[in-house]
Amino acid sequence: MTSNLTAGLFKLGFQALGTVCEVQFRTGSVEGAKEFRAAALGWLRHFEERWSRFKSGSLLCQINAQAGLGPVEVTEEEEEVLRLCDHTYRVSRGLNDPTSFPLTRLWNDAGNRGVLPSQGEIDEVKELVSWPLVERGNGEVFLPRKGMALEIGGFGKEYAVDQLIAFAQKFGIEDCLVDLGRDVSALGEPPHGPYWVVGVEDAREEEAAAYRLAFTGKALATSGNGRRFRVIGGKKFGHIIDPRNGWPAENDLLTASCLADDCLTAGILSTNACILGTEEGLAEIERSHGVEAILQSSTQTHYSSNIHRYVLGS
Repeated sequence: MTSNLTAGLFKLGFQALGTVCEVQFRTGSVEGAKEFRAAALGWLRHFEERWSRFKSGSLLCQINAQAGLGPVEVTEEEEEVLRLCDHTYRVSRGLNDPTSFPLTRLWNDAGNRGVLPSQGEIDEVKELVSWPLVERGNGEVFLPRKGMALEIGGFGKEYAVDQLIAFAQKFGIEDCLVDLGRDVSALGEPPHGPYWVVGVEDAREEEAAAYRLAFTGKALATSGNGRRFRVIGGKKFGHIIDPRNGWPAENDLLTASCLADDCLTAGILSTNACILGTEEGLAEIERSHGVEAILQSSTQTHYSSNIHRYVLGS
């Protein structure tokens, strides 16, 4: 943890959730900064240990291993994440289904082999994707069909951003910027201005910022297939899968960056846009209260009605 003592700005850099993270915050004492740091990193560590599909001993892996066999006990704290699964499924109208991991696994295997899955294979795996089938209650969760599997990659990082902002508020920190792999939330103001300034990456040019957004009291999330994809038979297939047909989402949209009151909402809408495509995705964003967006396609950029209020230089 480093600090700018003149401004009272502390910067905390670390790796978590498979990405590079940074938290900037201002507080009146080094001791207070250390307490916040310990609480935030402790929560993140525990969250990852319980919900990462890459940790064999995690609760998530236990739930998946018991699919079709028997229920797994969950605490009230763990039940909160399952409620978020339900919320994400409902708000996204099923486009973000926490049980879609079998499809992700199928397409990952296809990418490794360089061979497209057959329609029959896709249809068979689709039978395992249905959040409403998941049984919850009495401190237990059960995936009723063998082969079903949960993952929370569709909202986990955004949820963690919101949680760290909540931790900052709990510790009396009024000025804070949380950045977990470019999912960002801002509270208060930085040392030298009323707004935090966050770059939106150019989807068509790596390591370049296409826009700079100035905001506070809001969160920014970006989803897209422009950087993350599989190549099968010489064709690119993005990492975002449409659970309705079992295929990777295919449209001209490279990235969707959404600005909302919380990072979870921003993430749901940005991912939805990448599945729905530019026209339908932007229409959904326009219907969502307090949400703005920048959608970058392969040939042009599309904007929500009031995003210019946040774009520097517009």
